[in-house]
Amino acid sequence: MASVHGTRDESHRGMSRGDYMSLSEVSGGAGAEEAAREKLGLKRITLFGSIVILTNTICGPGMVVLPRVYQEAGYVIPTLVFMLICISSSLASTFLCDCMARIPGNSRFERRIEFVNIFDNMWGKWGLRVAQAMFMVNMMAQTVSSIIANAQVMDSLVVFLNPSSTTYALEVYPNVGIVAWSPPMNKSVLHGGAQACHAHTPEPFHSASPRLIVTLGYALLGVILIPFSTMTLEENVMIQKISFFTMVIGTLEFLWQFTEQGLDNHPLPAFAGNYTHVVGSIIFNYAFACFIPSWVNEKKPDVSINISVWVSTISSTIMYILIGIMGATAYNRAPGNFLSAASNHCSPNITRISAFVFAFGMIGLGIPFNSIVTRYSLQVGKACGPRWAIFWSVAFPWGVSWLFYGDGMLGELVSWMGDLDIGPLNFLLPILAALTSLGVVGFSINWLNPSVTTLRDDSVFSVGDAAPKHHKHLRHSMSIASEADCDDLANGRTVVDPLPGGLNGFYRPIATMTVVVLVSLMLLSIASHSRKLLFSLFDNHPWY
Repeated sequence: MASVHGTRDESHRGMSRGDYMSLSEVSGGAGAEEAAREKLGLKRITLFGSIVILTNTICGPGMVVLPRVYQEAGYVIPTLVFMLICISSSLASTFLCDCMARIPGNSRFERRIEFVNIFDNMWGKWGLRVAQAMFMVNMMAQTVSSIIANAQVMDSLVVFLNPSSTTYALEVYPNVGIVAWSPPMNKSVLHGGAQACHAHTPEPFHSASPRLIVTLGYALLGVILIPFSTMTLEENVMIQKISFFTMVIGTLEFLWQFTEQGLDNHPLPAFAGNYTHVVGSIIFNYAFACFIPSWVNEKKPDVSINISVWVSTISSTIMYILIGIMGATAYNRAPGNFLSAASNHCSPNITRISAFVFAFGMIGLGIPFNSIVTRYSLQVGKACGPRWAIFWSVAFPWGVSWLFYGDGMLGELVSWMGDLDIGPLNFLLPILAALTSLGVVGFSINWLNPSVTTLRDDSVFSVGDAAPKHHKHLRHSMSIASEADCDDLANGRTVVDPLPGGLNGFYRPIATMTVVVLVSLMLLSIASHSRKLLFSLFDNHPWY
C-alpha cells in the first residue's frame, strides 16, 4: 500500500514577540515559508503536554450549563449525544490532521499550516475567507460566553468578600441607575438546608423580566483580565498547566459537593421532553478542532495524534456526563451557570473558594488566550491592521458581553452558537476538507450509484493547491477504497492513519455518514430553537 512519507530538518529557533507578524508570509511562497519557519518554536510538546493542551481547549464555559441541560432533557438523550459528539469530534480532528499531512511538502508536518490555511489549500481563496469568518465568530462566542460565566461568579466573590454581602450594578434598561443585590438571608432560607437555600437564592441580579446591566463583578473581571490580552502565546505555557490542574481538582470538589448536597433532590427521568439545548450546548463543549493545527505544528514528532485526541475527548466526555447528571440531581432547579450556585452563600466555603478559583483559573484565563489567538488570526490573515485587530479581539467582546448577562441568556448563547457556527466550523468543515483531499468533489450519499462522471483530463475540479486535479483521482463520497486501485488517494496512507487498519477502505463512507448525522442533529436543534422562539413571541414570555 502506498505511503505518504518525508523527512526534514526539524531544528529551528524560538519565536520572539516581535517576530510573530512574519508568520503572515507562511503561505506566500517557498522562500517566505522557509524564512518564517526559522522563527517558529521547537516541536517539543510531549504526550502529556498534548493531552493537557487539548483537554484545556475542550473544557470551557459550555460545561456550566450542563446540569440544566440534563434536567430539561433527562439522562438518556444528552448522554447519547455526548457519546456521538465525542466520536465525531475525535474523527473530525484526526481527519483534519490527515488532511494536513496530504498537503504537498507537509507529509510529516514540516510546514507551518494553520487552520484557515488548510481550506485555502483545498478550496482556494473562497475557502480561506469562509473559514476565517467562521473562525472569528467561533472565537467571539467562546470569549463572550467565558466572560459571562466568570462575571456571574465574580459578583458572587464580591458578595463573599463584602461585609455587607452586597454587590452592585449599573442598570441601563428598563431603568437607568445604580442597583444593589444581596442573597436572601431570612431564617427560613438559612435554616432550611442547602437545598432550600439554593432554591431561594437566584443568580446575582436575576430578574423575571429582561433588563440590561453592567455589574461590579463584570467591571472587576475586565480590569484583571484585559491586560493579559497583550501577552504572547508562548507566555501561556505555564498558565495551561495551572488551568489543567485547576480543572481536575475543581471538578473533583464539585462532584463531592453534589454528593454531599444529595443526589436525590431532583429525580432525573430518562426522558424529560425538552431537548432544545441538548445538541447546541454539547457541540459547544467540543469546539477544539480549529486549534488542532497549531498543536500539531508544535508537538514532538513521536507524539501520537490519535492517542492525544482520543484520550482527551474520552476523559472530557466522562467528566461532562458526571457533572451534568450529578449536578442535575443535586439541585431542585439547576441554574443556567452551576458555578454561580457553587459560589453562593448556600455552599460550604471550600466549595465557594473552589468555584472562584475554577472560574478564574480554568475559564477566566482562557479569555486572554482567545483574544490573543483572535488578534493573531486577524493580523496574520491580513483581515485588518493591528489597531482594528485589538478592537475586534479585545474591545468588542468586552463591549457586548454584558448584553447576555441575564439568567438563561448564557445557555441560549452557548446553544445557538453551537448549532450555527461552532458545529459547522469544528466538525463539518474539517471532514469536508478531508474528503476533498481524498478525491471527493461534490457530495452525495447515494449507495446505489457510487460513481463519478468522467471529466476531461485537463479539467480543474478545485482551485486549491492540494485538491485533486485529475479525473483519475476523483471518487464518490461513498466509494470504498480498493487496495488494488493505485489511483485512489485514500490508499496513500499518512503518518496520522486516523482509522484502524480494517476500516481504512471505508474512510470516505465513514466521513460522509458522520457529516450526514451531524447536519441532521444541527438542523433538528435549530428547528427546536426556532419553534421555542416563535411560541415565546406569541405567549409573551422571554424567549430564553
